[in-house]
Amino acid sequence: MSRKLARELCFKILFAIDAGGNTIDEAFKIAVDKPLNEDAKVFILNEVNGVLERKEQIDDIIDDYSIDWRLERLNVADRNILRIAIYEMFFCDDIPLSVSINEAVEIAKKYGDAKSPKFVNGVLGAVARDMERLRPKFSV
Repeated sequence: MSRKLARELCFKILFAIDAGGNTIDEAFKIAVDKPLNEDAKVFILNEVNGVLERKEQIDDIIDDYSIDWRLERLNVADRNILRIAIYEMFFCDDIPLSVSINEAVEIAKKYGDAKSPKFVNGVLGAVARDMERLRPKFSV
């Protein structure tokens, strides 16, 4: 399974948790309808757990950069697409920033509304420009 498809499953799992109040296990069963190889499963669970463990800090950044939109007013798709990308940007050194941003925009095209790709790209582009200033938000 490609990382592109694995990221899409991460999005679906986080969406099910956020919108449906599901546990990770419940959301996994909802989102994943085929057996996964071990590498894909590890990638997906690492991403989902990573986002959830750092959700408060990630959400603070989303809130700061989604001008005129409070986090809770964002549609569930955009909110979770941004969470995955920001997690990758700060915590996945093996994934280039451009890949995280481009994949997020592609998921937004598929699952968001007509304005989602532009919104997601704008927020993530601004976050990328300010990463060094933002990095202390993630220090323990």
